[in-house]
This record gives sequence, C-alpha cells and structure tokens, in this order.
Amino acid sequence: MNLNGKKLVFFGGSGLDVCAIVRAKELGITTVVCNKFSVDKSPAKAIADEAWTEDFSNTERIGTLIRERHVDGIFVGWTDSHLPYYAAICQQNGLPCCGTPEQFAILSNNKKRFKELCGQYGVPVVREYPLSIDFHPEDLARMQYPVMVKPADGSGGRGVKRCDSEDALKTHYRALYTQGSTNIICEEYIDSKKEIFLNYTIVDSVCHLAAGYMSFDSIRADGSSGPALLHVYPSSYLRLYQDTVEPHVLRMLKGIGLQNAVLSLQGFVVGDRFVFHETGLRMGGGQSYVFTKKLNGLSALDQMLEFSVTGRVSTSETGIRDNPYFSKYGVNYYISLRTGRIREIRGLEAVKAMPQVLQLSSYHKPGDFIQAGTSLDSVIYRLHVMDDTPEQLARTLETIAHTFCILDENGEEMQVERLGYDRALEMIHNA
Repeated sequence: MNLNGKKLVFFGGSGLDVCAIVRAKELGITTVVCNKFSVDKSPAKAIADEAWTEDFSNTERIGTLIRERHVDGIFVGWTDSHLPYYAAICQQNGLPCCGTPEQFAILSNNKKRFKELCGQYGVPVVREYPLSIDFHPEDLARMQYPVMVKPADGSGGRGVKRCDSEDALKTHYRALYTQGSTNIICEEYIDSKKEIFLNYTIVDSVCHLAAGYMSFDSIRADGSSGPALLHVYPSSYLRLYQDTVEPHVLRMLKGIGLQNAVLSLQGFVVGDRFVFHETGLRMGGGQSYVFTKKLNGLSALDQMLEFSVTGRVSTSETGIRDNPYFSKYGVNYYISLRTGRIREIRGLEAVKAMPQVLQLSSYHKPGDFIQAGTSLDSVIYRLHVMDDTPEQLARTLETIAHTFCILDENGEEMQVERLGYDRALEMIHNA
C-alpha cells in the first residue's frame, strides 16, 4: 500500500486520534486536524501536519477547504457525534465514506433503531420497556426493577444508570430529558458480569470477525462497581457465539449493505445465550487492532486509513488472516482514578519500557481534576498488554499497577483499583 502524498482530514482531537495520526504519518499521509478547538484542547493538532480551526458542522465551509487544499479523504475515528457531518461532507464532495447516513443513524447514533434492526434478523437483544416523559401508569406498571436508563444516542457510558425503584427511574429519566436527551431507553437490567464485545472488519461487503473480548469492571474501596478495568482477549465464548448467533449477525450486516467498514457489537453472556444492546459503525475504543497487528499482521486502523484516502482496501488476505482466537493473552488495562486533583505521577517511563506493553495512551496529566464516575472520563491511562500465559499476564498487570504511583494533593494514591495477581488472574480465566 503506497499512500505517499495523500492528504487526510481528522475531525477528532483526542488521544485516540493521536494514535491514528501517528500511524497515518508513518504511512506517508499528510495529516490535517479540523475542529473548533485550540491546540491545548485538541492534542492531535500539535502533531498533525496542518490544523484547521473550523467547526466541521459547517459542511459547506469544510467542503470548500477540502476542494481548495486537495484533500483525499476524511477519517472520523471514534466519536459517534461526528458521523453525520462526515457522511454529509463525503457525499457532497465525492470522498470515500465507510457508511451511508442511514447506516450511521441505525448502527452508531440510535440504540433503539439498532435493536429494531436486530429484531428483523433474529439477533437477540436486551428487553426494552416503553416509556416517555409523561410516565403513563400502564408503562410504569410493566417495569421489573432494577432497570437500566440511558440516552439512545449516548456513548462511553455517559448517562447510563441502574434504577432500583420508580422514584429513581423518574428522577434519572427527567434529568436526561432536561439535558436534551429526548430519545431515552429504559431496558431490563442484565445481572451478568459477562459483558462481551465483538469487532468486525468488512472488506468488499464480506464481514470477518477480527477480535472478541470480555469486559470487567473495577471495584471501588467501598465494594461498589467502578469504571471498566480490563478487556480480556480472546473470549472463551467466541465459539458458542459463532455457532449460535453469528449467522444472524452476518445476514444483518449484509442486509444493511455495509461495504468497507469496521463495526463493533456489545452485549452480555447469560448462561448459554447472548443478548446485545449496542453497536458502533466506527473504530472501537478498545483498539483491538493493536493485538491483531501483532499476532495476525492485520490492522483495522491501517485498512480504514487506506480506505479513507483511496476508497478501497488492498489487503486481499483479510478473510484468511483474521483470527479472533489469539495465540497469546491480551488485555486493555484501564487505569481509572477516584475524585481529586492529580499532583504527581510516578512510574510512567518504567511502564512504557516493559516489553509486554504494546501501547500506552494518556488522557490526563498532573494538575487535572478528576470527577470520578462510571464513564471513561476518569481513565488516565489505557494500556495494551500481552503475555504468553494467563499467569504471566496476571503477574505483568500486578507489576504495572504497583509501578504506577498517582498521587492527589494530599499525597494519597488515586487509582480506583490497584490490581493484584489473584484478581487479575481470576478475570483472565473468567473471560
């Protein structure tokens, strides 16, 4: 793949986009970051070849710049809210696009429509309860508590809350409605610790399962569940999924007409069955391509960068080399912090130097104030870690956790959960 001289615009400016920009530059692509934020609020601008301080929701203005500056494509990466503008600008300017406005509306921007699509193809989903801001008595009477309440267009865990009573349900529903969420989902609470994520690559309309992992939450000092802690690859449930549910999923993805894209599915394992509740027609935040590149020589990031500037994917062996049954054990390790201001960070360079750490992404720095919650906003580091056996991986994770020392203004450790060997090994075995 020769991409020298191609020019690519990125709308995002986060740490995830930084990874993509670094890789694009390695491939010879000239990179541009376009958003309305200054460099200090958009770290990707600091490393890009060009930076446009423009609001990309002004699609006509962005289209003019694209034509004037001979841009070959747009890469949207990881943010659902960017997708409608991406699709409109690509459509108006004849640029490659990994989906249509209708596909994005169903598969990335509306959980309710996604579940309706699943119903058409026999893909099992989490039960939903009809509800509106009027709180009709007959709707409330159907509830079986606890229930989960969340915005249909939310991502990153924002706005998602378990409600154990009618009062709690009404309070959270009203709060979301007041904040502008007019499309709110109320669904069955799945009492399962087995949350599964599946990542697909679609090349020339053929879908391939690239990776599958299980997600485990951290445990706070008071014993309550905290933000995501580990994503463990490969999931031991992959064979069961492929034997039972995947044929329906493949018919669904073919039926909606995807051609060249990446897609993720998120759901739960309940006994010997699966129920799904969310999807995304975009790069997955877990960046599973870090592992697939290492093990199989295939990177969804490389594929989508190439597609963004050429309109095609040249990797003809995708179906042969894609293999979600990894030969080693890998994790995304999310280090989340409790509420407080970061005063000092120790051990960062030592962790980066560990051979088992394939990638480390940073999201906060000393001086930042952390407001703890269940979303990804409290994550300071996201690490991709790989080792040969479960025992070796658990030992490596314990070493990382205790090499880091992240202190608040009172000199106290801020990690929500500092991983130990036994806890890490338990999660790896349960995946």
